[in-house]
Amino acid sequence: MANPSKISTLNLLSQQLLRSEQEVIAFRHKQPLTIADLKTKVFEICHALKHDNNQLWALSMHDSFNFVAGLLALFYSGKQPLLLNPSHQEMRRYYTALLTDNELNSSQFIDKKIININQLPLPNFCNENQQLTYDFKQQTLTLFTSGSTGLPKPIEKSVYQLQHEIEILNKDWGKTTYDLVIASVSHEHMYGLTFKIMLSLCCKIPFVCEPVLYQEHLATFKHKRIIYITTPSIIKTLDNHLPVINCDKVISSAGKLSYQESQFCFENLGVLPNEIYGSSETGIIATRQQTQPNTPWTIFSSMRIEYDQSLQHAILYTPLLDQPEVLNDKIKIVNNQHFHLSGRKDKIIKISENRVSLTHIENKINQLNEVEQVIIIPLEQNNRTILGAVIQLTPSYKKLLQTHNHLKLTQYFRLLLKDTLSLIEMPKRWRFVEFLPKNSQGKSSYIELKALFNALKKNNE
Repeated sequence: MANPSKISTLNLLSQQLLRSEQEVIAFRHKQPLTIADLKTKVFEICHALKHDNNQLWALSMHDSFNFVAGLLALFYSGKQPLLLNPSHQEMRRYYTALLTDNELNSSQFIDKKIININQLPLPNFCNENQQLTYDFKQQTLTLFTSGSTGLPKPIEKSVYQLQHEIEILNKDWGKTTYDLVIASVSHEHMYGLTFKIMLSLCCKIPFVCEPVLYQEHLATFKHKRIIYITTPSIIKTLDNHLPVINCDKVISSAGKLSYQESQFCFENLGVLPNEIYGSSETGIIATRQQTQPNTPWTIFSSMRIEYDQSLQHAILYTPLLDQPEVLNDKIKIVNNQHFHLSGRKDKIIKISENRVSLTHIENKINQLNEVEQVIIIPLEQNNRTILGAVIQLTPSYKKLLQTHNHLKLTQYFRLLLKDTLSLIEMPKRWRFVEFLPKNSQGKSSYIELKALFNALKKNNE
């Protein structure tokens, strides 16, 4: 990996509190927050952490300004920040303490130390300024995969990796000269952390604290030069009966857009979206603006993708990682800088020593007229793996939710699929929903899908 000292054009994360105190760093409900406000909040949190021996801190903030303050304070205090959802029982084994701005039921976290930053006493700031002359005592944080196909897995990222990613963006896109970064996505995932938080801080562009999901809300900022960080699920639901909002840049990730959807964004937000291809593990990989159908992806500078014929895998070489990374997508290489994506590789699991493709099962069920989308997940039952199907019905078949009880719906779909799926491929448990649960990244997480089955565990299935 390259030398961190080469990152010279950015305002580094460790230098944020050295900026002019009058600089605006964020807007909360349209009210400006300055570097002076950030200093105060960071010092308050550092003071609270000063004599605490817990090392692994879950960082869960509703407000993006509070998130930045908490992240910096943990770095200055030599603590390991973990970006996760503490309400998920499955994630609680990873951390011993929780830093938050949310009101929590402490009885649910009886074995965890909790600091709510909105309830901290004002410390004596005498001699606190000496912290600014030092670099972070902690240089890494822990992110988690999106958890679309299984439980989220931890990924350690260094501060340098996060900063180097912004350096690559600036090199390829040119210096950013915008007034505001606005996002519909969470700051706690890799995509939001990179584009809402790191891009804002390193390029000194103020961000809007709260998520902005709707055009009506976005329109209130229309007189600013806006970067809007969003997802295909938001772009697809734009309302072209509303006035056009002219954004300077729209960035979209967490899924591909069709050419028509890209044009739809242009019609409503005044600019073609810059789509981002990447992952929590790799960071950014490639980008594209669909000026015509079948526009290929362009690899970011200093990166390359090679196809290993023997392994039948595309392999990424990137300065953001110490080692090459095997990609889980089907990739057709055009040349050294460009490629096409043609879907995810099959999700394969083992059931009773047999290899089963979840992708194949999903494809077969998705062919049914009744099905808008299905997601198949592995579940544990009596110490063995079984398959669960979560089905979002098409609008014309949603009446089945009212006319059929759960048992009848299950029998109905098993009958439809009896000649299509083998006995081992047939899901053993089923859930039928009007809409699949989606997080702020526009993805359906394994934990949320699994919770659908836990909620009705006592029912006959």
